[in-house]
Amino acid sequence: MWRYLSSRKFGIVFVETLLLILCVLGAYYIRIGISPFADNQHHILLKALLIALTFQLFLHLNDIYGFRKSRADREYAIRLFQALAMATTALCVIYFVAPDLIVGRGVFGISLVLSCLFLVCWHTVMRLYLGARTPHTNLLVLGTGNLAKEAVREILRHPELGIRVVGFVDDNPKMVGVSVVNPRVVGVYDDLPALIANNRIDRIVVGLQDRRGKLPIKELLHFKTKGVAVEDVTTFYERVAGKIPIENLKPSWMVFNSGFSVSKSMIFKKRIFSVLFAGAVLIALSPLLLLLMILIKLDSRGPVFYRQERVGQDGQTFMLVKFRSMRQDAETGTGPVWSQQNDPRITGVGRFLRRTRLDELPQFYNVLVGDMSLVGPRPERPHFVEQLSESIPFYPLRHVIKPGITGWAQINFGYANTIEHTVEKLQYDLFYIKNMSWILDVLIMLETVKTVLVRKGS
Repeated sequence: MWRYLSSRKFGIVFVETLLLILCVLGAYYIRIGISPFADNQHHILLKALLIALTFQLFLHLNDIYGFRKSRADREYAIRLFQALAMATTALCVIYFVAPDLIVGRGVFGISLVLSCLFLVCWHTVMRLYLGARTPHTNLLVLGTGNLAKEAVREILRHPELGIRVVGFVDDNPKMVGVSVVNPRVVGVYDDLPALIANNRIDRIVVGLQDRRGKLPIKELLHFKTKGVAVEDVTTFYERVAGKIPIENLKPSWMVFNSGFSVSKSMIFKKRIFSVLFAGAVLIALSPLLLLLMILIKLDSRGPVFYRQERVGQDGQTFMLVKFRSMRQDAETGTGPVWSQQNDPRITGVGRFLRRTRLDELPQFYNVLVGDMSLVGPRPERPHFVEQLSESIPFYPLRHVIKPGITGWAQINFGYANTIEHTVEKLQYDLFYIKNMSWILDVLIMLETVKTVLVRKGS
């Protein structure tokens, strides 16, 4: 989660917005020769903001704000220049449709040059800085359980987090020196004072599977009073990975932890926005919907729409509507089965619809009638819900809110067709339910657009 909503990333984007606005104001000064404020052109700030936000939208859609140094330089450069070209094209289209928004033809041309030069230099410097800088947090992991190891793996997958794992600490002296993941076991509990002093430890993550009689409470309390943050591995993993691990998860953690309190006002506002957005989408895309209906009808026999029973809020079932992407007799003789990669039951047009996710457009109707929301856990079929509720702890919790067309699990994991995948997606769904907010919903919708454009998780 830190990699999505870190204060550092917000700071970088905010400063970038201000500098892009300055590029447009500078272009105005170069072209006209006077300050825009001296000429009572205060509205140019809004026009400059439009240019800045357009560039930043396409930088996001091309995953430039990931700041991952592990990505090849050539790929990063291609994505950056692709974002600049797309933003320029989008601005030209906007000005063609609404010419009153243009800052002036000469000013716009100079603005493009200054903005593109600035963004290339800015993001190159940011990439080099974030890739070369030393980690700002030294972390020690207490315990060598599965969740503790998975938390370290998550840190190693995201060096942009700026966390250096010094190592693990175990109560078994025979474990000292053993490489658990990549960092090794560097000591036992008695070594904690020396390890913290010698390595300038900022944070201790407690990842013991069984804490009874093992947790050095007095020592941890002493370190906490000296400024060392002490954190439970479940809470730490939630923030770093953006999901709540259900391994060894206790109901008491959910009861006494912050979150999981679904506000009625939030639900009401979310419903109003979902209805307005769904109605606007169905009206705006009505020509495309008509074209897709014709293509489906020409491609294979059967109805255009596919209706399937799904489980919604509070376990109530409803009929989900999608464009049909499989043969009409797809489950004849087999009953409900998960879709597989390269599923032979999928039609030619259906494969295109699934890859682009256009098959899900009719679900905006489900949003209008109140079965679904824009953002939430994906609704599952009753047959699978019954099986999964028996085998996966906390699975019914995902039904406390309306299911969504998109969600936190979809943008982070993609399609689930096994029990293991479903467990993984449930962990993301629980995170969303715990942390549901407007900021998170906006982030999910922006990431969904990016996911569709790069065809990830289809």
